[in-house]
Amino acid sequence: MSDKPRRRNNSRHAILDAAQRVAVEKGANKVSLDSVAKEAGLTKGGVLYNFSGKDALIRGLLERLLETYSPMTDANCQELQGEANPTLRSIIRVIGQMQRLDHNIPMAILAAAAENLELLQPLREEIARRHQEIRKEAKDPDHASLLWACGEGMMLLDMLGLLPFDGDKKTQLLRRLEELAEELNS
Repeated sequence: MSDKPRRRNNSRHAILDAAQRVAVEKGANKVSLDSVAKEAGLTKGGVLYNFSGKDALIRGLLERLLETYSPMTDANCQELQGEANPTLRSIIRVIGQMQRLDHNIPMAILAAAAENLELLQPLREEIARRHQEIRKEAKDPDHASLLWACGEGMMLLDMLGLLPFDGDKKTQLLRRLEELAEELNS
């Protein structure tokens, strides 16, 4: 009896890994229960045992994305507790850390979720929650919002391959954003 949840958990992770590979290698529009089952070496029924349909699969990918990045933000925020604008500075740091990660994965997940914008609701809620924290911590909430939007915009441009400068310049600019965030409450 204790084996079944573990097998299901391992299958669930293998299915999510397969869905990410399909999205990255073949395109988000190719994520289907059949293609993911084939990539995972399972039957479609095996995928349906873990996920009730394509929307549930995409929801699982988005949850995994949040489970990856939220702890990074929380850890940085904890490290900065008691200092100026810890949430804003934490997000800027995580954006810098993310440049070392494969951007194809979050982009593929977001593209797949874009087929049903309701699936992005957990991400919207997380972004709204972090943004409210940023505004609460800042003496000048609008200035803090601008710095946050700058960092997020750089990350999005980078993920789309549209950033007009290299990684060193991005690192330098993110450092400057963090300095501005630190000075914001001075």
